[in-house]
Amino acid sequence: MKLGDYLRQKRAERGWTQPEAAARATIEQSYLSKLENNKSIPSSDIYARLVQAYDIDEQEMAGILFPAELDRLREIESLRDLLLQRSRADIETPRRLLLAGLAALVIGGGFTGFSQFEPARILTQYTYQSSGVIAANAALDTVIPPDAPGADEQTRFLTKMRGPVFTEQVPDGKRVWLLVGSNEIAQPPPYRWALIPGMALIIGGLGCFFVAWRWR
Repeated sequence: MKLGDYLRQKRAERGWTQPEAAARATIEQSYLSKLENNKSIPSSDIYARLVQAYDIDEQEMAGILFPAELDRLREIESLRDLLLQRSRADIETPRRLLLAGLAALVIGGGFTGFSQFEPARILTQYTYQSSGVIAANAALDTVIPPDAPGADEQTRFLTKMRGPVFTEQVPDGKRVWLLVGSNEIAQPPPYRWALIPGMALIIGGLGCFFVAWRWR
């Protein structure tokens, strides 16, 4: 959109006639007509009057006008300053995004590597059973009937073998644990939790690179 078209649109939104709009901006109607027909470029003073009269948001207007039209209006001081600020932002924002993306990739790669620091292992799991609590001085092969007071069958899984039988002191006596079997289990990597934030950071970093590329 050109400036003249933008001014005509703003005037129509406010329901003003051309003479009324010219009076509000304290300019000649004939001059406003030239501006609306893109036959003239306003001076800095006239531009300031139009901005005030029409209550123009310069940031919004700069985003609507054609780039070629903005170049044509660079002689207007306030608009030139605005375009310089936008130009700096257009340079700085992609740079910040690239730095943020690089940092995210580095940290994400670190987390991902840390998650694989110690791989999964195959361990032997030993199954021990105890039929209940017996007296501290009772023999290890003492059989506890299922309906006896101390009957309390329990099973324990250990990754470290403690022999075919071992005892454990408890408040009312002792427990005798008998080895009843073993099997192999896969122990997952202990630091695999780090894979989730690692992948999230890597994806975020790539997203920053994509946005920076589209920004340009």
